[in-house]
Amino acid sequence: MSQDYFNAAAADWDTPVRIERAVRIAEVILREVHLSPKAVVADYGSGTGLIAAALAPHVARVVALDNAANMLVVLAEKCRASGITNIETRLCDIETEHFDAPFCDVFVSSLVLHHLRSPERYAAAAWQALRPGGLVVLIDLDLDDGDFHTGNDEVHHHGFERAALAKVFTAAGFVCQSLKTALTIRKVGRAGVAREFTLFILQARKD
Repeated sequence: MSQDYFNAAAADWDTPVRIERAVRIAEVILREVHLSPKAVVADYGSGTGLIAAALAPHVARVVALDNAANMLVVLAEKCRASGITNIETRLCDIETEHFDAPFCDVFVSSLVLHHLRSPERYAAAAWQALRPGGLVVLIDLDLDDGDFHTGNDEVHHHGFERAALAKVFTAAGFVCQSLKTALTIRKVGRAGVAREFTLFILQARKD
C-alpha cells in the first residue's frame, strides 16, 4: 500500500463522500458484529480514523494501525480536538512487519485489502494480532472490472471473488462464520458514469 499517496492525501481525506461512506460502513459493523465493551479493536488501514472513531464508544480501546504517518497525525489531532481518549495510533505496515504477540479481540479493515499486494499476508497478520477466539472483520469490494477507482491510488485488486477470499482465511487457520453483502455504494466510475458497487462483509474467527 503506497505510503506516498496516502501521506499526500491525508490533510484533505475527510470529504463529505468519504465521511458518509464511513458512517454507513460503521453502521454495518455495529449491526453485524457483537462488540464487547471490554474489547480491544485493531483497525488496520485506519486512515484518519473515520471507522475507528465510530467504533470507539462501543469498546474499551481501538488501536488505529496505518502505514501512512500523516493519516495518523490527522487522527491524533481529531482525537485531541474531540476528547476521544481510547484510540491509540500505531504506525504499522503488515506487508513488511510482523506482530510479535496477540493484542486485540477484533481485527477490522474497511476498503483496505484491495490496496494490499497479498491477501494471504493480511490473513496471516490478522491471525498474529488476534487473541484466541478473536474475530477478523473485513469489508471490501466484490470483484469488478476496475471501474471503482478513478485515480492513481495504488490498487492491487479490483475487488474480490468471495469464495476464493474465504479460502484464503481458512488456509490461514480461521473459521469463516459469515460472508455476505454489507451495502452498495453509488459513485461515478472510471468511465465517468455513475453506477453501484457492492461491498461484502467477511467475519472469520481464530479458534
